Amino acid sequence: MTIRSAANNASHEKDAFGEKRGRKSESVFQDLKGRILTGELKSDSAMTEQSLAQEYACSQSTIREALMLLQECGLVVRKGYQGTFVTDPSVAEAILLLRLRINTEVAGITEAAKVIAPEQVAELRDLDRQFMEARSQRDIYTCAEIDREFHLQIFRFAGMSALEPLLVRTLVMLQKITLATPRPDDAWTHPNIVKHNCILDALEAQDSDAAVSALKSHVFSSVTLLAPQFYGQDTAKLQAQHEPDLNPASL
Repeated sequence: MTIRSAANNASHEKDAFGEKRGRKSESVFQDLKGRILTGELKSDSAMTEQSLAQEYACSQSTIREALMLLQECGLVVRKGYQGTFVTDPSVAEAILLLRLRINTEVAGITEAAKVIAPEQVAELRDLDRQFMEARSQRDIYTCAEIDREFHLQIFRFAGMSALEPLLVRTLVMLQKITLATPRPDDAWTHPNIVKHNCILDALEAQDSDAAVSALKSHVFSSVTLLAPQFYGQDTAKLQAQHEPDLNPASL
């Protein structure tokens, strides 16, 4: 089994809202999502159910289901007879999405660090191993799928299931922002990103403060490297702009 198929099987047997999907609409959804996230499909041209049905050799109802799932993720907006268009987040939306991600994940990892079990840490380390293997192959889409699953698993360990759909959509939209621009070669060879293992070591030690710090550094270093047009190139400055984060204990 390939890394991509393994990631898809693990992450997409159900959608973000827990609903099972048919095999064909799932396949179309996954392919369109990959084309959107990697920038192949852009916001300047309409997609119609008829043209997509011809392209994928399936019924328009199958295409309609796939497009509705993409809309739930925030990746497309449907405009009736005009067709379906890939969303194009503004700078203001990108900043708000990042803040939402940080606030939500910080709350989750704080709780997860208190209760995480050794076998759960081992599960996360295996996901990180798969991520590093995909990265060695420069497989952008598989890296994105595994990275999202890595962060969602940590959040699941916190037991905040009511917020998971919100986090799923936020992560997908941020990947739309960070992955659509071709990355320079040094982003693959010498990425200045705080790696997952820093988060894992803090979780293994059940150190909430260290886990939060590692998570923030990981996220901020990632977005400044991959989407400087939205977030600038100074990780420390970006992090300072987003402090203090929302503290659930103060609510």
